[in-house]
Amino acid sequence: MYISQMIIADSIWLATALLHRQSKQAPDFAVQEIIEKVLAENLVNGFRPGLQVYASKHCVANKSPNPGRYRMLFETGRGRRRLFCEGDPFHASRQGGKIRPEKNELPTQYQPVVDWYDAVYAKRTHGDAATVGGRVRETTHPVLGEGELGSETAWVSAAGAFVIPENLRRELGIMEGTRLGIHREENRLVLEPVTEGFIRSLRGSAKGGTSLVKARERQHRMEK
Repeated sequence: MYISQMIIADSIWLATALLHRQSKQAPDFAVQEIIEKVLAENLVNGFRPGLQVYASKHCVANKSPNPGRYRMLFETGRGRRRLFCEGDPFHASRQGGKIRPEKNELPTQYQPVVDWYDAVYAKRTHGDAATVGGRVRETTHPVLGEGELGSETAWVSAAGAFVIPENLRRELGIMEGTRLGIHREENRLVLEPVTEGFIRSLRGSAKGGTSLVKARERQHRMEK
């Protein structure tokens, strides 16, 4: 049933919620899957040009608002979305943004989905959410402001690849082709972008009474 009053943002939320209910083991969905669900349910009377941008950005809590301030979806990885939960990190400018539709904003047959969200999905503990699909989710910093180096989330693929969040790439000057230094500190993996600024910061840092080369040679002699 199509209802002309349903706005695009509500249709995106509803389509994502329906996918979660139908695929209970799936932690998230591709943006295209969400759009296809909107069309399959005929929530906005056919294809609307705004569907892509709403699912990609306007409804996404952990993206900068431009201009939509909705907190209906959460970006789990490049092109991947799930429903937003209280406690998820979100952009500071989206504080107070709409999280879900009101029941009377949806067609009658879909109104129980709001009850399901409030009673089931939104009640998940962080521990439950962290283990869905074997993935770990960090929620140390619930609000991410402009310029804040808060905790972010990236999912590791089978090949060991992951996407550095856009705001961190921008703040640290990481671009396509930027080299990353990777080292381990106990149980943490530390990434250091090898940018011009990083290289300048190292100049002169090795000066002192002890030569690293001599120290290495002395260690080799001791090993022999």
